[in-house]
Amino acid sequence: MEETKDGEPRSTIKIAADGDVILVVGPKAVELRVHSLFLKVASKPFSAMLGPDWKEGDEMIGRDGPVELPLPEDKAATMELICAIIHHRNERIPSTLPALNVLEIAVTADKYDCIDALKFASQSWFCPDGHDTDDLMFLTASAYLFRNAQAFKEITKAMILSHSGPYLALSCEEVESVMSWKVFCHLEEARNSARLELADILLKGVNDPTVHCVHKCGWSSKYAYAYLKSLEGQQLWPTHLYRTSISKALESAEKMSDPVPKESSVSCTYGYKHRTPEYRRNRCWSLEQLNNSIGLCLHCVRSGSASASSCRVTH
Repeated sequence: MEETKDGEPRSTIKIAADGDVILVVGPKAVELRVHSLFLKVASKPFSAMLGPDWKEGDEMIGRDGPVELPLPEDKAATMELICAIIHHRNERIPSTLPALNVLEIAVTADKYDCIDALKFASQSWFCPDGHDTDDLMFLTASAYLFRNAQAFKEITKAMILSHSGPYLALSCEEVESVMSWKVFCHLEEARNSARLELADILLKGVNDPTVHCVHKCGWSSKYAYAYLKSLEGQQLWPTHLYRTSISKALESAEKMSDPVPKESSVSCTYGYKHRTPEYRRNRCWSLEQLNNSIGLCLHCVRSGSASASSCRVTH
């Protein structure tokens, strides 16, 4: 155990007890003992730094003890977790992490080109449940760096469903350093498209075929009027959809009961064909399809286009 500049003992975190490299990380010079072979296999930058063309790699040749590699700009906790994953120290790897920590790991892994080495260990960190919108933005940026298409779609879906304010308000330095501002535009576009489609589904209920009668008995009209009043009463009129989150609007649409007209209709020769409309049942499938379609495609976004027609994967 060596001493720091302040004369205090400096301990070493032994990711590999017999490692031949000590990473000296961050301004506090936290030491991580690791195997150079594991680092070089997982990361091209480390492979270069620990190769014969660099001072540290040259010093390893014929040396009995470990060589030190200073990484003053990195965070010790982040590098410790990355090294634990690379060295298969599963007992050191948490199943959940704060969203900002996930982004810090993604940025560092991208810096050292070891994203692929962390691919499977990072899978459990991307669950969008229980996160506020700020955290969801951090996870979006992380999934973007990890190139995790499934997580990216699920997290952006949660953002589109739950957030009703401007997405640019969620921007911060950590996110902007990772993703293009165009991602925020894609989110806005996707949310507007979902709102329009939801409005279209709801308004199409007025022309429900089960309540259509071509005769002037008023049967169709009284149900159409009652249905429109229900939309207005449930705050589901198109203008209201832009003042609430899509998740709340979908919930209201799914729960909205079928209207009962207060007006009467005149006697109709074809009254035996009249059927009480099942608005709620008939829109159920369309609402489910809309809900399943929400979320950004990572391949489209990374290619600079949100157009499904030019994407290499099936939407």
